[in-house]
Amino acid sequence: MDYLKYVMIVGLASLTVAAICCTALWVMAPLILSRARPEEGEHGETAAEPRPPAEPELPGVRFNFTAQQAPALAGILKKESPEDTAVVVSRLPAEAGRALLDALTTERRAKVLQCLASPRTVDLELMRGMKVELENRLYGVVGGAAQAAPFIKLLAYEERKELLETIYSESPARGAELRALFIFDEDLPGIPDRDLGALAAAVPAETMGTYLPALPEALKARLKEQYSGKEGLALQKVALAAPQGPVEKRAALDSFIALVEDMAEKGLIVRPKPQAKQKPAAVPAPDKASAPAVKAPAPAAKPKREWG
Repeated sequence: MDYLKYVMIVGLASLTVAAICCTALWVMAPLILSRARPEEGEHGETAAEPRPPAEPELPGVRFNFTAQQAPALAGILKKESPEDTAVVVSRLPAEAGRALLDALTTERRAKVLQCLASPRTVDLELMRGMKVELENRLYGVVGGAAQAAPFIKLLAYEERKELLETIYSESPARGAELRALFIFDEDLPGIPDRDLGALAAAVPAETMGTYLPALPEALKARLKEQYSGKEGLALQKVALAAPQGPVEKRAALDSFIALVEDMAEKGLIVRPKPQAKQKPAAVPAPDKASAPAVKAPAPAAKPKREWG
């Protein structure tokens, strides 16, 4: 019995000591960890990366154009003198200035750098005028096919197609520029075999089967060849069960064209070239020489007069 009491006392004491140690470690943990953490800059892994030196501020007039605008600037400055182009380069941020020089031809770049290396006194009013002129010519242009295309794309397929046909009838040049940004059903048969294979690889047979009834016959036959075995059977089964109404076909065609446009924008396939819509063949006029002669109607017989 005394031995049991001894064991219990020793056990309770051990537990008490363990509890005290755990409490002490819990309280002292932040201090221990803070001392164990290396100081900033002590090791290369934790040291902060040095920041690149800030670009020095240019005194006077600055041309706040970006490197992405450099090609457009190069086009605007194409007819300007190398001296004036050198002024623009000197007033640009460093990255934009390098991009502008890269956008110039080799010969013109050499002339601009030669002018830039020669000191020149330029009136501040002249530089302000150059800046305003460049901003007007760069930002003053509103519109264009690229800006109109997203709004046209919001329309349903039939409306989009009808709108572009109307624009083309009124302005062929503008209509052709816009037409090149869209894909229509008459363009689909021109998809190359390689891109057709990419389409089949990206679209399951069950999904492609829902598009199949709405596609042009030439493209439909080529797509069927891309699926074989079980996939080919699944394609045929879904295509036969798909709705065949005009509304459902228009929706399926719109979805398929959206898929092709999305893959073309991602660079997975080549955008099909716009194809001119085939006009119905005109009925040839009959040849007068070979046409049978049409007899003139005989004059109506006069009624017989009754004499009294």
